[in-house]
Amino acid sequence: MDNNYRSIKYFNTLNDYFVRYLFSDKGSEAILLDFINSTMLDAGMKTFRSVEILTPFNYKENYENKETITDVKCITQNGSVVIIEIQLQGNSRFPERILYYWASNYSKLLKQGEKYDALTPVISINLLNFNLDDSNNIHSCYMIYDTINQRLLTDHLQIHIIELKKFNNNLLKPDLNCWLKFFTMKEKDNREVIMSELVKEKPVMEEVQKRYNNFIKDRLMMNEYDKREAYLYGNQIMLEEERRLGIEEGIKQGMEKGKKEQQISIARNLKKAGIDIKIISENTGLSIEELEKL
Repeated sequence: MDNNYRSIKYFNTLNDYFVRYLFSDKGSEAILLDFINSTMLDAGMKTFRSVEILTPFNYKENYENKETITDVKCITQNGSVVIIEIQLQGNSRFPERILYYWASNYSKLLKQGEKYDALTPVISINLLNFNLDDSNNIHSCYMIYDTINQRLLTDHLQIHIIELKKFNNNLLKPDLNCWLKFFTMKEKDNREVIMSELVKEKPVMEEVQKRYNNFIKDRLMMNEYDKREAYLYGNQIMLEEERRLGIEEGIKQGMEKGKKEQQISIARNLKKAGIDIKIISENTGLSIEELEKL
């Protein structure tokens, strides 16, 4: 560890490499349990007494090519599996991806020859740094209910979606509110002041702050952090460029369609007026074949 690695002007607390360290490094169980229970409390769900981390942090792993894999996975004292995903970019089809990864984890619970009663709930918690829709819902919890009487079919599927772009201070229950303040700190914010306030609100945040300080002082981990940030930034630029080109192509196609429709309208009027079809073709750019169909 290098205690004088460098000063940090801005640190992305949603960097998935950092989140893996924060939630799944050795001794992180109390921090992870608190975040999970904060999410459960906000949704009115039962909390857990303990967790065992199934995906321990390994700083030597290379996450540069990570798309959407489980960032953190643990099992609770009653056998429920909790998976946590951090996703900074996405689109309207992202719910299907969430469901796919939930199903992948659920299907692995049952070994060949085991009975279905060996299955346990899988809880998916997804922190998204983009908006899925135009609603004001910051934290949504999805389960399987009957559409008529709202009867719960099973508690084995539970999907939490937290849309961080919609978050504003003190909109959720205190525990989750405190966590989202941490994850949504911006470059202009005074990190020391905010962390000091969060520690007063929630004692576990003192341990979070210690781990953050350890992380930024570690040269190897900060190198991996930088690689991940560069990769994500490159992806964001490519995504924005694709969207820009798509918009420009759409505008171009719209203009071409509008021009065509205008040509057809003029041709119809000239045809009704008895103008020679060849003259109409010369003046509108439409072919004789197209004009004969009008």
